[in-house]
Amino acid sequence: MGRSKRTARMPVRTAYSRFDFNDALSSDIVDALLALPSGSEHPVISNGVSRENSAKRRKTAEAPPSGSICVKQSTISFTRTIERRETNDQLSVKPDIGPHVNFRYGDNLLGLEARDKAIGLPAFTVPIRSNDVEPGMDTMAKLMPQSVRRSAHGVLWTKVDARLEIAKGMLTCEITFAIMWNETPSPHYAMRTTVERKKSQNIINAYFPQAAIKSSAWSPMDFYEAAYVPPKNDTDSASIEIPSLDATLFPYQKRTVKWLLHREGIKCTASGMEPIADSVPHSVCDTFRQVKDAEGNAFYLSDVFHVVTRNKTPYHLADRAMKGGILAEEMGLGKTLEMIGLILLNQRPELPQEIPDSQEDSDGLLHTKATLIVTPEALRQQWMAEIATHAPSLRVIHYQGCKKLEEDEQGTAVVKLASYDVVITTYTVLSQELHFATDPPERSRRFERAYKRPKSPLVQLSWWRVCLDEAQMIENGVSQAASVARLIPRTNAWGITGTPVKDDVKDLFGLLLFLRYHPYCYATQVWNALISFHKPLFQNLFQSLALRHTKALVRDEILLPPQKRYVISMSFSAVEEQHYQSLFKDMAKDCQLTLTGTPTTDDWRFEDYETQMRTWLTRLRQTALHPEVGVYSRRLLGHNKERPMRTIEEVLNAMLEQSEAAIRNEERAYLSARLTRGQLFENSPRVKEALAIWEQVREETAKLLEDARAKLASGIQELKRSQDSQPEPVTPKLHGSDSESESDIDAIDSSRKLSELHRRLRSALEIHHKAVFFCANANFQMRDNAEMTEPDSEEFHRLKKLEDEGYENAKALRREILQESYRKANRHMVRIRRKANNQTFVQVPELVVNTEKGIESGRVVDRLEVLYGELNEQANVMDDWREQVVQLLLQPLLDEEDDVEFTGEELVDSAKFQDDLMVYVQALRSVIADRQDAISGQTNELVKHETETSIKLAENGGGPAPEKMLALLQVRKQMKPHRSQTSMRGAIGELRGLQTRLNRDAPSSNREAMELQIVSEHLKCTQALLSQQNKAATALESEIESFKDAMNARLEYYRQLQVVSDAVLPYQGDKTAQVEERLNKLEQDARKKFLSSEAKNRYLKNLKESGEGGPGGRSNEPRMCIICQAPFVTGVLTVCGHQFCKECMMIWYKSHRNCPVCKKQLKVEQLHDIAIKPQQLQILSEGDSGGAGQPRRQHTSGGLRNGVIYSEFNADKLAEIKNIDLDGPSFTTKVDTLVRHLLWLREADPGAKSIIFSQYRDFLTVLHNALRRFRIGYASIDEGDGIARFKSDPAAECFLLHARAHASGLNLVNASHVFLCEPLLHTALELQAIARVDRIGQQHETTVWLYLVSGTVEESIYNLSVRRRMEHMGRTATAASGGGKKPSKKSSGRGSSGSSGSKSTPEPLDASIEEANTLEMEHAALSKLMSKDRTAGEMIDKGDLWECLFGNVQGDAAETAGSGDERFRNRAVMSYLAAEAASSRRD
Repeated sequence: MGRSKRTARMPVRTAYSRFDFNDALSSDIVDALLALPSGSEHPVISNGVSRENSAKRRKTAEAPPSGSICVKQSTISFTRTIERRETNDQLSVKPDIGPHVNFRYGDNLLGLEARDKAIGLPAFTVPIRSNDVEPGMDTMAKLMPQSVRRSAHGVLWTKVDARLEIAKGMLTCEITFAIMWNETPSPHYAMRTTVERKKSQNIINAYFPQAAIKSSAWSPMDFYEAAYVPPKNDTDSASIEIPSLDATLFPYQKRTVKWLLHREGIKCTASGMEPIADSVPHSVCDTFRQVKDAEGNAFYLSDVFHVVTRNKTPYHLADRAMKGGILAEEMGLGKTLEMIGLILLNQRPELPQEIPDSQEDSDGLLHTKATLIVTPEALRQQWMAEIATHAPSLRVIHYQGCKKLEEDEQGTAVVKLASYDVVITTYTVLSQELHFATDPPERSRRFERAYKRPKSPLVQLSWWRVCLDEAQMIENGVSQAASVARLIPRTNAWGITGTPVKDDVKDLFGLLLFLRYHPYCYATQVWNALISFHKPLFQNLFQSLALRHTKALVRDEILLPPQKRYVISMSFSAVEEQHYQSLFKDMAKDCQLTLTGTPTTDDWRFEDYETQMRTWLTRLRQTALHPEVGVYSRRLLGHNKERPMRTIEEVLNAMLEQSEAAIRNEERAYLSARLTRGQLFENSPRVKEALAIWEQVREETAKLLEDARAKLASGIQELKRSQDSQPEPVTPKLHGSDSESESDIDAIDSSRKLSELHRRLRSALEIHHKAVFFCANANFQMRDNAEMTEPDSEEFHRLKKLEDEGYENAKALRREILQESYRKANRHMVRIRRKANNQTFVQVPELVVNTEKGIESGRVVDRLEVLYGELNEQANVMDDWREQVVQLLLQPLLDEEDDVEFTGEELVDSAKFQDDLMVYVQALRSVIADRQDAISGQTNELVKHETETSIKLAENGGGPAPEKMLALLQVRKQMKPHRSQTSMRGAIGELRGLQTRLNRDAPSSNREAMELQIVSEHLKCTQALLSQQNKAATALESEIESFKDAMNARLEYYRQLQVVSDAVLPYQGDKTAQVEERLNKLEQDARKKFLSSEAKNRYLKNLKESGEGGPGGRSNEPRMCIICQAPFVTGVLTVCGHQFCKECMMIWYKSHRNCPVCKKQLKVEQLHDIAIKPQQLQILSEGDSGGAGQPRRQHTSGGLRNGVIYSEFNADKLAEIKNIDLDGPSFTTKVDTLVRHLLWLREADPGAKSIIFSQYRDFLTVLHNALRRFRIGYASIDEGDGIARFKSDPAAECFLLHARAHASGLNLVNASHVFLCEPLLHTALELQAIARVDRIGQQHETTVWLYLVSGTVEESIYNLSVRRRMEHMGRTATAASGGGKKPSKKSSGRGSSGSSGSKSTPEPLDASIEEANTLEMEHAALSKLMSKDRTAGEMIDKGDLWECLFGNVQGDAAETAGSGDERFRNRAVMSYLAAEAASSRRD
């Protein structure tokens, strides 16, 4: 019987008896009170089972608490008469009755109830007079713990004592309640849980309140401000000497080493290193405060731990026992060298060798003096090199993990590692050691383990010291590497990191786990409380645990070479400008914004467009670097995998191709709109208007068609010439070679262009066919309308002739359109017709059985005879069906026969025709499968499934021609061989078995010999027939596939024919005035787009003609306006190819509507805006310009010296960089400038090395090719040996570094230049790159070069970044008051080259910059700086998106609005314009 579902037990509400002041207590209540047991001296028995022996007792015995502290106590008393007055007077004291009775108190009402019914105390309540209860009892009653458990440390419980006195028939009951809190003598005991902490917090708030501490919001700065900074006046540290260290420590490093030694229990004295005695006061984080208990005695309460104790010394000793800490020096201040100094100074004391097993501890671990260092793989070699350089006496080994150990090495690996001074491994190895660091789970097994799991040597050694470099990598504490790091036995533990807090102070929990800092490392509720409510205690904790210097603090000690910072602004080339502006317009359109960032709709909401804005910002930033950075840009330009990078010339060619395609699309849309508008007038008195429109379109489409044909013919000739001139390859080209064959690439490009030309011709044919057909149709309507044309008149016959010619032309055009699909279908039909004529279709051989039978073989031969008959009948059916398929496939294609009328329903008819073909094909596939089953005995499961599915569909009325499908498959079922109950292969098996038996028995008579001969002949014949039938079946399958191909080719032909016919269907919509107006507007819009595309194309052609992207390109040279005779930057290019400044042309156009040079009539859409910016390099400096954050171009030696972040640069040197000639094509502005700059550094700073940093890995791929092209040596962070090669190979001039590389801690002081390829909003990202060179060990002056393209989102991002850094510097107010006015357009240097002085940044400013950089790093949420999308760059806050996109545009618009064009104040210019206008009016 099934077990019934257990229902939840509902709590039973106890009925309380109430005894008011004048009521008498019942005698049973009084007796039960007098009989109450005290404490736990009498275990409560329930149902005969002692609670001490209950199955639910604690599994592990815990040491009893050392004592309990009375937090609060209060007394309640009541007096009542007793029903049995003859009771004797007596006094009974009942201590600690809480385990046996439940108490309830509230609103002066006391209730008592036995915890166990065996006690016999009925539940009752008594009112209490106010003077019989001590004040505060109401609060205490709410806080009293009800738990009976009281034997664990830290437990809150309630002690209840009762005093019962009976005198003169009255009972006086005095009950004393005391809240008790068990002491927790050490942080190694379990802490209170989160739920328990809520209860204890209420008690703390009620009885031990403290003054409220105003706590600000938490941020990473709370850690950085708390970290300990040794005082500079510490004279003891100056005496520290490390004889084995081949380096000189700076004063702050000596102070750090002193602190490190102190954390390991060592103090520096004049005589050397000495252990710190236990009696010496130790800096501890004291979380306790002294309070008093209910009796007035002092004890200690921890608001963080929620523990009480009368002796806090064990907590201090636990702090002291935790040796190690967090070394959090800022990047570049020499943490590695400080740790090497610690290793040399404090080594493990030698153990006495004469004591047996002195090298092992109680856990069987082998003691070692070694220090284990865990580091990222990128820094491993750096650590080994630093130790070899500065401490050659230390023996170092690289531990590669258990997986790298041979079987014979696993036993000796532990001893081998123990013999070294330093063992270095990586986080990757640590993660792989997880399953080797823990014991396998113990579980019952039938057999013992066959193989013992290897154990990692890391956990078999008792290390003297374990150091985690870049310890922020284990901040979550739950990664595999973090888990193993906690398990490694050690005496001292250090977390080394310049950025211990990535996002929030919560990140520090992983470090406390590694350090094993009790109780934080195991009690997350304690840690959460610390970082939520106790900021002062948090700061005290990490002041004792962590040390941090910043460069700003020790600037006067480290004497780093000065660092100069330059930001170089450059203009796009004309091609890049055009490409960028196209993307910018697409962005504005996609986000429904104007080009200045104003919403185009009233209900625009930022939240609806945040994703699009973020995506477009990434695309624009990538485009500013190179047109092929990012997937979108590569797809937009038609990325060719054969070419890893496009040059400017190739980008221009791609843009021209796209522009020409856009022109064709827009022109087609415009012409189609005109044709559609004409359809409104057909079959109406306005048909002549339709004919006029269609004839105009026909003339234009005829020109398009002629041009398309000519270009296709030219393309074919060009392809032939290229194929004829291409030499035969002598040797095969190796796959994956760096240099691709130019001829191969040209052939691919030619083939692609030829395909495009075919598509262009097809498009022209379709639109021209439509126009020709409509014209013929209009002539027919005019001829057929007797009111418009008199029958048999000359006009009638003229229209008839035009109509016939038009339809014939349309038919010819239609055939040309369908030529390719017709050719494909006809090729299949010709092949089938040839086979039909020659009778070369597959012939299925007839199966004939030999009639000669033996006695034993007769049974097999009879079955074969039946099988052969069935197969022959089946073959006859197959032949009939195949004949039907052939007849269907050979039907002539409509519209290709002159005598066949074109109905327009060809696709519908073809669909029916297709259904019949599909039915026959499926039936033939099923029959062939049945035949193969009868031949070989094997079932084709795929065809079987297809057949079953077809039957089910047909039965439900689905699938092609369901009735016919069912009929044919029914015939197939009837014809399926089944009567013989065998297959040819099965019969062969039987004959072979019979032959074998007869041969084995050696025929002894003529009958047996004759039987053997008959069997052998039948076997031979059947095998030959089987081979023939298998070949025929395979050929039949191939034939069916050819039928399917022909069927699909015919269907494709009819599909295209139907598309053509649908294009000339009559207009089906309404023909109202509103529709006509709407179509007119669509036509005008299409016309504007078409003219705009033409103007853009003309501009691109103009760039091509000017040699843009090639050697000596001059597209960015200043142009002269023919009207005002002045150079211009922003201008207009007409479709006829003439250029003017925009202001002059707009004034001219308003009066003339033509070109000032050639007098060609123009539409406003044929004027294309152009920007011809001189490609010059400019140096910018930042200052607060009154809130706009605009950069200021330096032209004088003055400037905002107190607000400058980037230094000034000599204009002559800038000109030298710009004037370097590159031997090769132009790539992009930034790539070319960077290459020139690197080549200039070869001469200006010989031997100098550089770091090139970008947030996009794609751009570094582009730089790979550019640097290789110009023979500049480089290494990359993504190369396995890139770091080592950059340090050791003099030919490696550059190191390519991207933002997603784990480069923290990387030391590249052999480089002295840092190139930031784009401005970053998060300065912390660029500081990560700068810190690679600006660090201890740098011997040369360092220079930071920031590149940005003016007039793009880069400038907006740069302005915003500068403003924020100025805020960090605390100079916003100073810059705003002393920065002066915003520079005008003229003074800002737009359109003219500037000069700059040679002054460097003043030293006080350098200190401010260092401080601002430190603040930027400490405030940044490091793990959130980069987008989760790995193809994107930094993560921009949604509040900054709009300003990053439009900040620069808004600034330019405001600047332009504030300044007019002075040329129009020139009287000669205005006179010229007026004279030309008058001349035009006179003409």
